[in-house]
Amino acid sequence: MLYGLYLSAAGLQVQERQQDMIANHLANAQTDGFKRDLAIVQSRANAVHEDAVMMPYRVPVLEDQGGGVLLRGSGVDLAQGALKASENWHDLALKGRGFFVLAGEGPTLTRDGGFKVNDQGGLIHAASGRAVLGEDGEPIVLDLTLGAVGVDRDGQIKQNGEAVTKLKLVDVNDHRQLVKLGQNLLTVRDAGTLVPMGEGTRVQQWQLEMSGVDPMVELVNMISGQRMFDANARMISLQDMTLQSLNSVGRIA
Repeated sequence: MLYGLYLSAAGLQVQERQQDMIANHLANAQTDGFKRDLAIVQSRANAVHEDAVMMPYRVPVLEDQGGGVLLRGSGVDLAQGALKASENWHDLALKGRGFFVLAGEGPTLTRDGGFKVNDQGGLIHAASGRAVLGEDGEPIVLDLTLGAVGVDRDGQIKQNGEAVTKLKLVDVNDHRQLVKLGQNLLTVRDAGTLVPMGEGTRVQQWQLEMSGVDPMVELVNMISGQRMFDANARMISLQDMTLQSLNSVGRIA
């Protein structure tokens, strides 16, 4: 009976984590460039098949019974978000795979192209204040006295028709390496997974990529997850009551 308690408790833990993720998704449904988290859930084999230490406790009749579920980690859903028009020339969006690169202690990436220009002419990420890097790895600084700024589909920044710098744009060949930093920023566990942005990606000036969250889908997932959470909680209560009844059998008054 205790084995059933462990299975139900594992189910509760997984659903609790998924509910936390859904709540975060809904909170960022209007955050430009936000990407959903993906819970990586794995079914577990019976304990005796996972750990040789458990072999002395094997119960033959239960050997084919599963070991419940285990949350192995989380990933990032990089599905393309819809684009919306912006009134600011320094707002940019990526249509296709890839990331903008920002200044940081390690690789600092974002899909949020909500940029602005500071007093020194530096192009910065509005949400974090980090400098946007150019192709040479240095922060982009513009001379706004040179006139209007244009950004072409390849990330080339031009003023008065003349190229002045180019955005640093990269992709990740293994999206499992992505880790969220907060403020709509990501990094990678292994910098070796960074690769040049593919030719199919275009930079769109005067546009922003909207959040990748669909509130209706998240609400459906939340309701479904809550039902599974409640079912596991009820199973724990039922098994606890059964154990109490077993413990009272044969008790001397």
